[in-house]
Amino acid sequence: MHKISKLCVSVILIFILPGCWNRTELNEIGITSATGFDREGNDWLATYQVIVPSSITSNTGGGSGSSQPAVNVFSVKGSTITEAASLSNLDNPRRLYFAHNNVVIVGKEAMEKGIAQLIDNYMRNTESRETVWLLLTDKKADSILRKLIPPEKIPGSSLAQILIKEKRIASIFPPVTVFDYAYKMNSDAKAIGIPMVTISGTESENEKKLESLDIYKEVTPSQRVRISELAIIQNDRLVGYMNQNESRGLSWLTNKVNGTVLTLSSSKEKPRQDISLTVLNSKTRLQLIKKGYSYIMNVQVKTKANISESGSKLNLSQVTVVKQIEAQAAKKIGDEIRASWEVMQQLGTDLGGFADIIHREHPKHWKEIENDWGKEFKNMDLNVQVNVTIKRPGMFQNSFRSLE
Repeated sequence: MHKISKLCVSVILIFILPGCWNRTELNEIGITSATGFDREGNDWLATYQVIVPSSITSNTGGGSGSSQPAVNVFSVKGSTITEAASLSNLDNPRRLYFAHNNVVIVGKEAMEKGIAQLIDNYMRNTESRETVWLLLTDKKADSILRKLIPPEKIPGSSLAQILIKEKRIASIFPPVTVFDYAYKMNSDAKAIGIPMVTISGTESENEKKLESLDIYKEVTPSQRVRISELAIIQNDRLVGYMNQNESRGLSWLTNKVNGTVLTLSSSKEKPRQDISLTVLNSKTRLQLIKKGYSYIMNVQVKTKANISESGSKLNLSQVTVVKQIEAQAAKKIGDEIRASWEVMQQLGTDLGGFADIIHREHPKHWKEIENDWGKEFKNMDLNVQVNVTIKRPGMFQNSFRSLE
């Protein structure tokens, strides 16, 4: 009887325990590092940057260890994004695997038509991760994905690292994910800023150079892939742009400054001498005030920084001098916030998400102005108060110039 029980249990376990009947070997999948999406008429042009495992070595330089690029890039056209991915099996020997995708790049023409279908694809499928970084380009997305980024070997991973470092160190163009985009498009403001990636350098040079391993043999490539400006999206459409100062102003306003460098000019000295402050941390608080049928947003920014460089002859050991520098830094931050605010009001785009605050604090009034928020936003006022505290002037109390 005991043997029969064991046999029955064994038979049951055979049917219950999972097996390896549907396994997928690593050499059968194409690990996608980055993807790009363009529009050609009503069709989607999907571009995939797939890692070539055999070319990856312990060396970081792309020109050593292998004569083959670390990625293979190809494009497929389809009426939908899913169809394009399916048609990739006609000329690609490996099944595309998106779980390790780093960035999604969208071409300008595709963004002008809207990317709701792309977001739907990412939010609906389990393999694609909505935490992937989202970038726009003023060129075709496929042209960006075909460019190598020295000294790293995998361009998709390099772009992701650029965005991560930018978020932590510079805070000029805060990166956004596919989830961030979906969240903002379903908020009351329905607006978001997305970093733009482009090719910088000498226009006369051939961009094809960035698609060859020979680029790793150049000490100073004439062209590079870089983040250039911030694209402004309203209701899933591209409506405008912000430059570096305006974009950083938006970062101050939305409490996204983790670290950055402020350069101040000493206008009293000729020739002009600059002072650099390294921001340690910054905190922004928003206070909404309702005045009649309009609103005022009070913005309070508190920033702590160190003096990291001084070309001025100012005596930094004097408290009054340090206070002057703090006041100058506060003015610069305030000017950047106002510059950003001016662009937003001109376009009627609520990148600060103020509509969500009004909806939360004044729900009845929000129902009255919801359908005309763009106009109401243009009439909104902004009061900015900035306080900068310099924690330490550095090892030198005075500048090296003053010792000469």
